[in-house]
Amino acid sequence: MPAPQWRPFLSFLTQELTQNLTPRFLTQLMRAAGGQFARQYALAEAGTVDAMREAMNQVWGELDWGQVEIREAQDWLVLTHYNAPLKAVFGAENVAWAGAFLEGAYEAWMHQLGADSQLRMTTAGPADASGTMVFLFGK
Repeated sequence: MPAPQWRPFLSFLTQELTQNLTPRFLTQLMRAAGGQFARQYALAEAGTVDAMREAMNQVWGELDWGQVEIREAQDWLVLTHYNAPLKAVFGAENVAWAGAFLEGAYEAWMHQLGADSQLRMTTAGPADASGTMVFLFGK
């Protein structure tokens, strides 16, 4: 939950964004913001899936942005992000486009760590009731 001084600002900002921009544009905007975030909060070197998870959770933990679990599944890496403040900040009805922030951050981090630039991060589906989001990284 955002600090009290930020609640009205974020509420009105969200209202203006959703009234004036399309969901597609909002998604692109948040994805780009996530990429910028990842460049600002570059990860430590990580040569294994466990090391990637630890490096990502170091950043998320410092910012109180929840945590991520990563597992390998067939041709994908599956990233499950828990407890992101997106639902509290933007509202449940806006998590679909707001979650693109995480999608952009995770994709940029993967590429920073040396993943093939052809590989993409995609959202696996809508967030669940608790705001947990699942992302797939692969072709």
